[in-house]
Amino acid sequence: MASAVVNTILPPDPEQGSHRFATALIAGVIVEMALIGALVWYGETHPAHPVPPPKKHVMAVQMVTLPPPPKVVPKPVVKPTPPKPMPPKPVIHHTPPPPPAPHPKMVVPPKPVPTPPAPPVKMAPPPKPVLPPKPATPPAPPPPPPLSAAERVDLMGQYVAELRPLIQNQLHVPAELRAMGLSGTATVEFEVSPSGQVLWAKVIKPSPLGAVNRAAVAAVKSGNFPAFLKKMPKQNTVFEIPIEVGADSGS
Repeated sequence: MASAVVNTILPPDPEQGSHRFATALIAGVIVEMALIGALVWYGETHPAHPVPPPKKHVMAVQMVTLPPPPKVVPKPVVKPTPPKPMPPKPVIHHTPPPPPAPHPKMVVPPKPVPTPPAPPVKMAPPPKPVLPPKPATPPAPPPPPPLSAAERVDLMGQYVAELRPLIQNQLHVPAELRAMGLSGTATVEFEVSPSGQVLWAKVIKPSPLGAVNRAAVAAVKSGNFPAFLKKMPKQNTVFEIPIEVGADSGS
């Protein structure tokens, strides 16, 4: 009867301690006993079969006469042919080369002494062209003598005399004044440039009638006045002109 032994060895676990080791040992013993019981039961239920004796083999032996071996004829020994002697190498006599011809001596002429360059010839500068004298600038005309107060007033009066008919021709009388036969006077102050352009205008002495004031300012602003007189100062000038607006004046 054959028996089997199964040993299960578990490595000790330092964390579980001796408790796990004892459990593993008990389990191994139980498994071993179960295997032994199984083997015993198998041997009882399955008897061993008898082993038959081995058969005897009879071999027949017959004596056979072999033919004589063939005669071996020895091969003739061939002597090796000695090698032919090599002819001697011809002796070559080397004739020494003739000595080289002497080189002709080269005569190096002395270096020529450089001739110092001739000093540069200074050329006389060309004569400067003579420019004609510049014409003398004529002196500026002397400023006109300042106007006296009387001359200034006289010039202003002449210019205003030219403006009055122009303003009167450009005066537009409102219809309500014509219908009612009303009239009035408004003094207008305005500034004029030397070219005759009106820069601004306003009423400084108004009329009780608003239509009169508006008509007087409109007549001044729409005027194209002439340039200043020759002797008048060339600067913007302010004028005051009383303008009468009524049914019988203007258009």
